[in-house]
Amino acid sequence: MRSVRSLPHFTARLLAAALLLVSAILLIARPAVAAGTVNIADRAPEEDDGRWKLKMTINYGSTPHMAHIPMIFAFTPVAHYERALTDQSPEKPILNKIPLKGQQSINESMDVGFSDGSGKVYTTTKFDFVLRRDRGFESGEYELKITRVSDGVQMGPMQKITLKGENPVIDRRAIVFAGEKKKDKKEEKKAEPELEKTGDAAEGAEDPGAGADADAAGETPIEAPPPVEPKQGGCGCRTAGGAPEGGAALAALAFAGLLLRRRTNALVARGR
Repeated sequence: MRSVRSLPHFTARLLAAALLLVSAILLIARPAVAAGTVNIADRAPEEDDGRWKLKMTINYGSTPHMAHIPMIFAFTPVAHYERALTDQSPEKPILNKIPLKGQQSINESMDVGFSDGSGKVYTTTKFDFVLRRDRGFESGEYELKITRVSDGVQMGPMQKITLKGENPVIDRRAIVFAGEKKKDKKEEKKAEPELEKTGDAAEGAEDPGAGADADAAGETPIEAPPPVEPKQGGCGCRTAGGAPEGGAALAALAFAGLLLRRRTNALVARGR
């Protein structure tokens, strides 16, 4: 009987625990509801001079306690649009969509204003966000997550955006070096026969000379005139073309002296 009476108390306790659990779930889910929404006018903007502009409408979910709310815009790359030259398309770049996983997000911190010029605060605002290549953005696909800096609550659901544009071209054509090496070998093979032909021609040119020397050696040699010994006289110095004139002068002087001597002897003999 006691067990039957205790059933209502057990049921009441069970209902109370269930109510507490539901209340806790509602309390946890309440900030997500209060986080508001984010709408993007164009999720696939075109590139303009290295920039992309995102036009957003952000609903805070309630009236913000400040005119400007700091938020973090996290862009996680999920796909990259590659433009490449390949062997199949060596002149015109082809577009390759490369999936990305585990990429680090590009975080941009911005203050979003919810007030007008008079200082009145509103729950909804329009916000333009500019993405630039010099900040690390490229043409491709990204997942956007917006959170409040104060409490880390996410603003609206995560959204996927596509940045259209032309990334720098990558050359993926194969480089072949074998053709140049084969060409060099052929040139060397052609050069070797030319050198051999040149050597044979040189040997042929030397043969007539050798035959001429042999013929010259076979002929009777012509005897050269005997050498003439130089005459000694004077100072021993001889000038080309001067030796015959000096000898004639000496001979004339000797002859004159001999005549003078004979004449003197004749005069002496007559005087006696």
